[in-house]
Amino acid sequence: MEWVELPNVLGMSQHADGGHMASKPYIASGKYIQRMSNYCAGCRYRPDRAVGPGACPYTTLYWAFLDRHAERFRLHPRLGQQVRNLERMPEAQRAEIRQRADVIRAGLPQD
Repeated sequence: MEWVELPNVLGMSQHADGGHMASKPYIASGKYIQRMSNYCAGCRYRPDRAVGPGACPYTTLYWAFLDRHAERFRLHPRLGQQVRNLERMPEAQRAEIRQRADVIRAGLPQD
């Protein structure tokens, strides 16, 4: 129904309601996008990499988001496992992800 579609889509896509209508923010790594669509076909980026040569910006931003919100999602039933995966990464790799994410965000249009 139209009356529920808009708040659900906005709530999921932006987690704008603080998680009241959607149980988790709708975030995805490049690997998930590759698995669930054909958007990665022909792309020069490697969806399995967050840093290094050919790293996918979506994958970088995915891990950077989880890193920024790790405390909030550590015990979350749907994101806790991903936070634990993040925490298994060496700190140097996590720092590189944060740095690369800052560069990606700085290059995005501000309007």
